This record gives sequence, structure tokens and C-alpha cells, in this order.
Amino acid sequence: MKRAFLLEMTIFRDYARQLVGLGLLVSLCIGLGMQTPLAMPATLTCMFFMMSAMGLAAYDQLNHWELFRLTLPLSRRDVVLGRYAAIVTFGLLGMVVGLVAALAATVVVSAVGLPGEVGEAFAFDPDMLGVMAVVTCFTLLIGAVVASVVTPLYFRLGQTRATQILPTVIVLLFVVPVVVLGNSGMLDGGIPGMELVSAALEALDTPTGMVVSCVVLVALSAVALAISAAVSLKLYERREL
Repeated sequence: MKRAFLLEMTIFRDYARQLVGLGLLVSLCIGLGMQTPLAMPATLTCMFFMMSAMGLAAYDQLNHWELFRLTLPLSRRDVVLGRYAAIVTFGLLGMVVGLVAALAATVVVSAVGLPGEVGEAFAFDPDMLGVMAVVTCFTLLIGAVVASVVTPLYFRLGQTRATQILPTVIVLLFVVPVVVLGNSGMLDGGIPGMELVSAALEALDTPTGMVVSCVVLVALSAVALAISAAVSLKLYERREL
């Protein structure tokens, strides 16, 4: 697995550097547009999870790399686990870069003393750190779920075929259930479990609630990736290349 992981990191290294620069620019523009530094680490975390999953899959069919890779002293299990390790590494890299960039932006704005709403929004506030951590962990979960959905498809079908059916899969998983539930009348009496959601949101106002929320979100992300990796192992082992 270690050898496969290092191969993935080497392959994606140059693209990751470009992604960091592009991601910083995009996150800064979003942060300024939304007038909050919270958007910067959130954007980069989600972006790196999704782009690494899709970008690494694109390399598989470049110059038949996927076929040549299996001639190396690597098992299919090594390839799958190395891929997921690389996705997690790049996703966490995006999180760290986003957090550092957001904190740097607030320090610079506070030191320069920009006037107007932007200056107020980016002014350093210790209470903002907890909210930033929760928002970042939430987008970590979103990015992990997306990567967990698309990666098994890439391993089973290849990048070209998976990309063709991916929009349909996303619609079936995330859009159709909402439409069906909304039109079925099942939610007319209210959404089940809203009391628990309201209690959880109230708990976010406390430092303990924020810490627990971050731990739960990270744990859910790890579970989603672990289940996805198990599925990918089964699919890739049975795939004929």
C-alpha cells in the first residue's frame, strides 16, 4: 500500500500545486463575496476531496497507466487503498491550506484596517475559530461523501464510462429522494427528527457542542470513506482490464 500511495502522490504532485494556487484564489473570491473567512477553508476542503478523487481517476486512463500499474509489484488491494490514502491526504491538505489562508487573511485585514463591511467581516474574532472548525468539518463530510460515491464507480467502470453516468447517479442519490419525499405528503406533518436537529444546533452555541460536532463529522467522514473503500476493493478485484 505504501508504494501505491507514493505513486499516487507523485503522479498528482504537479496538479496539486496548481490546485492549491487556484483554490486559494477561488476561496478568497468566495470569502470576499460572502463577506466571511469561513468560506475559505470550507471551499478548499471540499474542493480538494472532490478534485483529487476525479483527478487521480483521470490519470488511470492516461497512456494506459492503469494497465501498466498492475505490472508493477502492486496488488489491486494496494492500488485501491493507496488511492483512498491519497484522497484523504489531499483533502486534509486542502483543509490545512484553507485554515492557514483564512487566518492569514483575518490577520492581514486586521493589521491593515480595511474600512467597510469587508473589514468588519474579516476582523479577527476568537469566537470565530470554533464556528470555522465546525463549518470546515461539515464540508469535510460533504467532500468525503462525494469522493466515496464517485471512487467506486471509477474503479468499476473506468474514468470515461463513470464520467458519463455520474450525473445520473448523483441525481438518483441526492435529487430524486428529495423530490419523492416532497411530493409524497410524508413531510406534511413536519420533517421527522427535526427536534433532534434543533437540539443539535442549540448545542453548537457551546464550546463542548462544537468539539463534539467536529468529532462526529470527522467520524462520519471516516466511516463513509471506509465503506467506499470496501466496495471499491470488491469491484476492482472483479474488474477485467
